[in-house]
Order: sequence, then C-alpha cells, then structure tokens
Amino acid sequence: MFLPYIKKLFCTTVLLLVGCSRPTTAIPIPFVPTHAPVTPTTETIPAFEEADCVFEIPEGFQPRCGYLVVPEDRSKPDGRTIRLHVAIFESANPNPALDPVFHLIGGPGSSALNNAQWILMRGGAEILEQRDYILFDQRGTQYSEPYLYCLPYDEYLWDAHEHNMSLAEYYAGALPILNACLENWRSQGINLTAYNSVENAADVNDLRLALGYEQVNLYGISYGTRLALNVMRDYPEGVRSVIIDSVFPPQANLDLDIDANAFRSLQEVYQSCASNDACASQYGDIETKFYKVINHLEATPVQLEVYGPYREQPYAVYLDGDLFIDTIFGALYSMVSIADIPHFIQAAYEESYAKLSEPVGGAIGSPLSAGLFWSTTCAEEVPFEIGAQETSESAAVHILLHEHFTEQYAFNVCTLWDVPPAASKESEAVISDIPTLVFSGRYDPVTPPRWAQLAAETLSHHFYYEFPNLTHGVMRSNPCALQMGLAFLANPLDAPDSSCMNELGSVEFR
Repeated sequence: MFLPYIKKLFCTTVLLLVGCSRPTTAIPIPFVPTHAPVTPTTETIPAFEEADCVFEIPEGFQPRCGYLVVPEDRSKPDGRTIRLHVAIFESANPNPALDPVFHLIGGPGSSALNNAQWILMRGGAEILEQRDYILFDQRGTQYSEPYLYCLPYDEYLWDAHEHNMSLAEYYAGALPILNACLENWRSQGINLTAYNSVENAADVNDLRLALGYEQVNLYGISYGTRLALNVMRDYPEGVRSVIIDSVFPPQANLDLDIDANAFRSLQEVYQSCASNDACASQYGDIETKFYKVINHLEATPVQLEVYGPYREQPYAVYLDGDLFIDTIFGALYSMVSIADIPHFIQAAYEESYAKLSEPVGGAIGSPLSAGLFWSTTCAEEVPFEIGAQETSESAAVHILLHEHFTEQYAFNVCTLWDVPPAASKESEAVISDIPTLVFSGRYDPVTPPRWAQLAAETLSHHFYYEFPNLTHGVMRSNPCALQMGLAFLANPLDAPDSSCMNELGSVEFR
C-alpha cells in the first residue's frame, strides 16, 4: 500500500544498519526541547556546550555529552541557531589515536543516539579500543533542537493500514497532515531550506573544530555515505580517512532506480535459493509464488495483528499486496531476514499469515524526522529527476514491482514543501584523493554495488570490496568486514588484508 522509502528512506527494520529501530512496543516520542535560540556572534559560534546526555546511555559506557551550537542557515550567520546533541565515547586505551571516528547515520532523518547501544555492539566497541567514537544526532533529528518530527503523520500511516485505505486515499489524507506540521515549523521561525546535506556537512566540520580535532575519520552508512562524500568535497582538510558502507552517491537517482534496485536484489535471492538444494526442495519456485501472493492479497486483503509505536496494544492492519511487497523489501536489508524470505513467501502462499506479523510491523515503519527527510529529498533528489526518462534497468522490472515503486507522491510533497533546488554539484560525482574504503553487499536492495562502484570511480585513493554474502550495512554485520575496517583505520594508505573474504559462507536459508 505505501512505498517504504516514502516513509523511511533506508529505514525498515531494527536489523538495518542505518540505525533505525523496529517498533515492537510503544515508543515514547520526545517533545521538542525548550531551548530558546540565542543570538550568535562570530566569536562564539560554532561552540560545544557540555550538557547531560538526554538519550538512553548504553550499559557499560560513560560518554561525555553536550550540544554543538551552529547557525541554522550559514548564509545568515547572525540569525537563528540550532543545537545538535553529541555523545563523545572516549577510548579506554591509555594512548589512543588522536583522530576519532565520526559516525554518520542514514535516513536522512534517523537518530544515531537513539541507536547508540546497537551501534556500539556492532563494531563501535572495537573502534573504541584504538580511538574515540563520536555519535551525534544530525540537525532536525530526535535529540537535536529543533526536532522536526511530525507525530500525526506517522500515526496516520498506521491508521491507514488499520482502515485498509487505498493508496489514493492515503495520499489524499497524508498531504494535509504533513502540511499542518510544515506550517507549525514555519510559524516557529524554522527555516526548512537549511536542513540539507550541505548544512549537514558543515555541521560535521564545525563539530570537529569545536571539539578541537585536527582531523577525523568518517564512517558513513547509507545516506551517511552521501553526507561523508559532501564532507570530503567541502572540508577535505579535516578528514584523515573515510569508510563509506552501502553507498548512496549524489549522482545516483534514488526514485528512478528504486524499482530496479529492489528487483535486482530479489533476483539474487531467488537465484541463491534455487542453487541451494535444501531451499529449492523445501520452497520450490519462490519467485512465482511471490507474485501470486501479491495478486491474491491485493484482491483479498487479510487482517493481521502487529505491534508498532504509539500504543501498547497491537494494531489490526490489513495485509494487501503492496504491504506484502514492503515486507519482503524490508527483509532484504538484513542477512538474518534475507534467510527468512523464502519462508515468508511460502507462509503467505499457504495463507499462514500469522507468521508474518513481526516483519509486517517492521515494514510499516518507525519514527523519522520528516523535516530533514523531506527538506533534503525535495532539494537534492526530486529536482534532478523531473523529466528524466525511465532507465533500461527499470524497463526490465516485473510490472507489479514497477507499479508499486513508481508514483508521484514525492513530487506532490515537494510542491508543498517549496524548498529551492540544491546547486547542481549536489547531483555530481565527488572527486577526492582522501583514502576511502568502499563496502557494498551483493543483496543490498536500495544502495546496490553498482552505486558503490560509481562513487569509487572518482575517488583516486579508494579500496573497493563487494561482499557476496551480505546486504545493506556491510561493516556492521560481518566480522571479516569489521576486521578490514579496523585495519583500514589503523593504516588508510594501504589496502586492508581481505583474505578473510575467501572464507565467507553463503546465505543459510531457514
């Protein structure tokens, strides 16, 4: 029913490595903080203000927290300021490296600090053995000020699934809800044109300066790779090395390629299952079954109880063909859930829908900063896609997937949003000689290996690795990739030892 990237670009389940959370119980939504913007001066901005940590601190860690104070709009240096919440996780090493790692999360609109515990469990602790690790919430996101969250918009998505709305009905109702949040932000004096990757990159550099680091290392994942590339382009003097994992380069067209990227990933799963004797014998032709399920559910949606945010009791949502596509698309983000895809398809084929309750809930979505998401999308993506022709890859996509992922909703929202198009450089390749480790995963449904290769073409000192058994978020989901990432951080001038890739296994289907 609803396109996954409309609600939560690169954000579908808790296993996603962009740092998003699957809502299995009610999630408290923090209110916009009470900090009143102050008048900055060139002597005091940017600045780092020590403060208590306002997020849930991961067990066993004691970060130093505070706020980075920066201009909201750097073209107006004497105007409004905003604050970005920052957590400095300090290395226990008595002689740590002087250059920390800055974590650039995806979205745009996800919260790094809300996922700090998970991030530290997935490689962060190993990074801390050698150097400090800095997590922060980007402008407009959960623990920064202001938080551009539109609660009624997210609640409405769940309501729409409960009431079995058609796609057209949902879109008709969603626009005025989103517009109400938009007008509320504008009435507060918030300048939505300033919530974009250019300002985001300037925030990263200002954080480096405010904390007193000569150089930093960047780890970007998904949209965070787009942000890392911007920092490399605009502030190269402050960057020692970069790891871009599951790459979204500026010259790629997300909306134009989303159907082809999803289709390619699914084909990889079908082929892997077919070549696996156990999977093939247990599930048969899962590709044919997948499309039969879509048609059946579109004709006869079924009610299913799933858990989500905003309340303790389950939602009784209608599972139709479009939501089933979103469910399988969401499962493509994690190797754990990819192993379950044939099982999910078979369960739906046999009408055992209760087995799909958890992945369906994850597919519907979780809180995201609508303000940062749409301001960035409407400035940096949509203007460069208007009038573009369908790609040859999209022309080969199965009609059911093509229709699901191709629509005009983003264009309608951007008409409402009314932010100016970004400069042309925001759709051009980034040229850099900064040492860069480039990771991609074979099954990645949204940032495919060819995008990583495209980005690497103009990075003269890069090391590229495609993992044949992984998907979105390579370094956070595999010990071999983590080992290579740590080796690169220790010595970014040389290619990391990749011999562990020779021992990678294949997908172990359920």
